Amino acid sequence: MKILPGKMAENQREAIALAFREAGLQGMDDDIIDMFTSLANDHKASSEADKTIGTAIRNRYGSKATWRAEWWFIPMPKLHYEGKEVPQLVIEVGVYLVAAAAVRTQQDSRLVTLVGAICKPETLAIPMVFLHALIEKDLGRFAIAARDSTYTTWEVPGTKPVRIPNEFTGELSDKLKWCSVVAWLGEFGAQGQCVAPLVAGSLLGLAFQDSSQPVPVNREMVTTDNLVSALESMAYQPAEAREMMRLASPRLRADMTLEEAIRITLQMGKGGD
Repeated sequence: MKILPGKMAENQREAIALAFREAGLQGMDDDIIDMFTSLANDHKASSEADKTIGTAIRNRYGSKATWRAEWWFIPMPKLHYEGKEVPQLVIEVGVYLVAAAAVRTQQDSRLVTLVGAICKPETLAIPMVFLHALIEKDLGRFAIAARDSTYTTWEVPGTKPVRIPNEFTGELSDKLKWCSVVAWLGEFGAQGQCVAPLVAGSLLGLAFQDSSQPVPVNREMVTTDNLVSALESMAYQPAEAREMMRLASPRLRADMTLEEAIRITLQMGKGGD
């Protein structure tokens, strides 16, 4: 637990900014942590916070130091993509404690801010087939193995049961009504931008498994309709998909495959050259 001089956080937003800085997470949208709040605010974190703050202060200022503090729990999601066997998006959610404390010793008193990771990170492994079903509003295809007020465990063929917080599933479902998966991943900053092409490619492959698409995407020639349809299958809205295609049109050719056109369109949509 790092101890910084002065009171460096007076509210939740300032605590988030400090935690992001100390964790080295660049470009993450502040609002993205709302999806993981339920994983940070539990009884275990509260009891550990009191013990962690007390230990850090006594180690620094002596065993007779007293303190009072206001603290915040900040979930810190880290992403990576696993492509072996069952492709999945893995989100490791750690929790950072940020505490603004007034410390009193026998000699003086001071204001300090403590920041650092507490508790064991929780891992959410989301198979691409599950994410695709969520986009298509078709989670009913999966049986529910267990459910309580916080988590639901889903039976997903080909992989072990998937245990996901209910609040996260609800928030993500609502978000994907108005933005694409690529845009959502972009809110995670640099790490989201790294995994977005892999996730989008996997979702595209699932969308084209339909028997009505006998030609593989890497051989099918691009048309306006199939490019727009491919973008919509990645949760882009129709108007958004057509605008992306318009931006990419100077680099699109009639002899391109659909796969090439999708890659270029996604690049242009992210501001690529």
